[in-house]
Amino acid sequence: MIKSLRIILILAIPFFLLLGSVRLITSNQYLAFEYWKSDFPPDPFGFTASQRLTIASANLRFVRDNLTLDALSSQVFDGDPVYNSRELSHMVDVQRVYQSVWRGWQAIVLLILLTSFLLLRFSDRITLLSSFQTGGLLTSGLIFMLGLLAVVAWQVWFTSFHQIFFQPGSWLFEYTDTLIRLFPEKFWFDSALTLLSISFLEGLLLAFIGWRWRLSINLK
Repeated sequence: MIKSLRIILILAIPFFLLLGSVRLITSNQYLAFEYWKSDFPPDPFGFTASQRLTIASANLRFVRDNLTLDALSSQVFDGDPVYNSRELSHMVDVQRVYQSVWRGWQAIVLLILLTSFLLLRFSDRITLLSSFQTGGLLTSGLIFMLGLLAVVAWQVWFTSFHQIFFQPGSWLFEYTDTLIRLFPEKFWFDSALTLLSISFLEGLLLAFIGWRWRLSINLK
């Protein structure tokens, strides 16, 4: 039983850290950070950085706060709808995926709390901290491999991600479409590396805390 609990906890930690980090980059603060980078490409069709930020912030709120589609379909810029029907359909899919990920993260939190409680109840703190250490190292190892793949084969990484979560072709748009103007490929590459970097560092930090705390207990 103890071994099974440890395995469950160790395997849950990478998902906990990675999915939790998604929440950090779906924020207005991250959007502003990305848009105001000196090397971020300007919109070739006329959005200023401020206009981009305003429209993209509303887009993120729709996804993050599980708003109705009217939050996007009612948006107008220069007298025209901001999004076409294909873009709106895709954003509904994005919202669905994001909300599923968020609910999954919440379930993982409960799973980690339960397994941690059971390990403390039927084993000891050393076993629990060892599991945290191993889970942190596993996270950093997996994230390193994902990051390496993203750097050396970005198009494969990017395409594979969309093929997993979305219907074929539903995520492809014209360069004149608003979604591409708000979120060019540079945005996704930077966001992927930011997300993976945060998760990688979180894994190392968790492993260090587990190791250091376990060491302090052994020295007593």
